[in-house]
Amino acid sequence: MTKKRHKLRLRKQVVMSIPIIIFIITVAIFVAIDRENIFAVHSSGIAKIVSYKTSAPNTVDDVVKLSERPFFTNLSDMTESRQKDNTVIYYAQKFKLNASKTLEIAHKLTNNFDDSEFNKNFIIAPKEEKSKSQSFTSFEAGVIYFVRDIYRNPEKYGTTMGEIRASDEIDTKRNMVDNTINLDGLTIYQYLGKICDMFGVDKSLALAISYHETGVHTSSLFVNSNNLGGQKGYGGWMKFPTLEAGIIAYVISLKNIIETYKVDMTADNAILVLSGPYVHGTKTKVNQHWTEKVTYYKKKIDEQDLFTIKK
Repeated sequence: MTKKRHKLRLRKQVVMSIPIIIFIITVAIFVAIDRENIFAVHSSGIAKIVSYKTSAPNTVDDVVKLSERPFFTNLSDMTESRQKDNTVIYYAQKFKLNASKTLEIAHKLTNNFDDSEFNKNFIIAPKEEKSKSQSFTSFEAGVIYFVRDIYRNPEKYGTTMGEIRASDEIDTKRNMVDNTINLDGLTIYQYLGKICDMFGVDKSLALAISYHETGVHTSSLFVNSNNLGGQKGYGGWMKFPTLEAGIIAYVISLKNIIETYKVDMTADNAILVLSGPYVHGTKTKVNQHWTEKVTYYKKKIDEQDLFTIKK
């Protein structure tokens, strides 16, 4: 019996060691491919990476940073490229778009994200449309705008709704955590705040408008259509496939209204001035009731810590 247990334990140890052996062999292969031996030496407590080349003696020039070596540089580039692809896929799925088609168009318009102009302004759009768009502060912000735009205007990108949309189903399920809607680990307020920060929109104002337009997120428009801001299109009240998509579309819409009508959001009467374009589509007619309700909600929201993303 003891002998049998010993055999089983030995067999288990052999099985557990296989992944370690495979890892060691893989690392050895990569080192062999790179054709350089690396080791670390320490001087005054600071580690230096020293590269020895077989064709020449060691010199000061042989000292290189590990991150600058070809193998690790290529590995870093591959990782970054995969992360960028995943960002496009993530937001495409929130709008229920054909992820592979969306990614294909993004790659084509940015030369696989390597275009020098793109890496300055993060605009993903056809050449004739780029001049109409302002620069974005981050890759993610550019992707978000692109995905929302291709969802609404696929013809601008050489495709159709039938081709680019994977589903027209409206997802109204809510993941509740501590009586608050949770979106990918963030509360609805934190998710809204994150998108607002990317596009330079006052998040407490955005939430205040949303509260007023949806009866503090209880209206049918919010519950059944993921519409946060009372947004209308040519076909009437707009619907969005997911709540995340609704938040993104709402924030971008609010940003566009502020910029199109040149509303000075630092002015004391900013909400009153904004009420005209937001409610009536003109700056010449303001809405006192809308202004009072939004101002009321904003003051209440400013007293709370709703948007902080805990690290």
